[in-house]
Amino acid sequence: MKTNYSLNKYRKRNTKVIRKVASGSIGANNSGKPILIAIIVFILAFLLFFILNDRFFKIEGIPTWDDLYQGAGLSSPATAVEGDVSVHFIDVGQGDCELIKTRNKAVLIDCGEKENYADVISYIKSQDIKYIDYVIVTHPHSDHAGGMSFILDEFDIGTVIMPKIQESVIPTTSTYIRLLKSIDKKNITVEYADAGKEYAIDDVKMTVLSPVKDYEDLNNYSVAVKLVHGENSFLFTGDIEKEAENDILEKGCDVSADVLKVAHHGSSTSSQKKFINAVSPHYAVIEVGAPNSYNHPNKETVQRLENKDIFIYRTDIYGNIVFVSDGKTFNILTEKEP
Repeated sequence: MKTNYSLNKYRKRNTKVIRKVASGSIGANNSGKPILIAIIVFILAFLLFFILNDRFFKIEGIPTWDDLYQGAGLSSPATAVEGDVSVHFIDVGQGDCELIKTRNKAVLIDCGEKENYADVISYIKSQDIKYIDYVIVTHPHSDHAGGMSFILDEFDIGTVIMPKIQESVIPTTSTYIRLLKSIDKKNITVEYADAGKEYAIDDVKMTVLSPVKDYEDLNNYSVAVKLVHGENSFLFTGDIEKEAENDILEKGCDVSADVLKVAHHGSSTSSQKKFINAVSPHYAVIEVGAPNSYNHPNKETVQRLENKDIFIYRTDIYGNIVFVSDGKTFNILTEKEP
């Protein structure tokens, strides 16, 4: 019995101590504090040295932030691109997003899904852009306009250009409704795409090519535009399919361009041979996610481009792709090496 009493006595003492420590009335053992402080100081010193080396010293054998990002399989942080005109094909996975930056102005074409909006906003800000003169919503599918309402809320916007869609096919999705609400809330000017209309953007000319008529398929309503900077040119096609391609050609539009943004992520429904022949590009950019359930890009579409000796850049392989134009030549930058 005495032994049991002794155990109960110590249990009671231990219980009291535990309660006091939990309530803070008894301080914890401080013997570990100097070690913890030393570890923190060491880590901070290492990080400071690493940052200074990355920015100034560049000591051989010590990795930079870019080296660590690439080694971990991550994207490097975007940095501002210098040049007269830069055209950015931003990697948003299975979606489209293009940013055009001239000397004093900016144009955004699409933005990918809702889940990408924060990355797109960060990318735009990395290019020292605070005001977007024109936002082109090629058509109201979520892989092109899913996050556009958030981007309109974030930046000061000049004009939104979008297709005028016949009432029978106007979408009632939350994506489209959010977009319209953001436009209305900020009282942003809206222009419906007018085929043939030209816009002067510093020393760049942007011409609207489509839509040229009403369609039953939203993809064919895509706003297609041609951008010309000196001797260099780009053609942006949204998701136009063969019907819209034919209409553009029949209208006699000049679609020739050095760089073609391949329609509908390289789908088999677009990029027919006669359209590619009319564009006759040196470079083709396919914005696509990998893997994707649509089998984009289509093998035959890729083969059609390769048969014309067109060099293909894909966002699923190269990440962000930037064409810097001086009006005569291109400097092409990619986020990743294939």
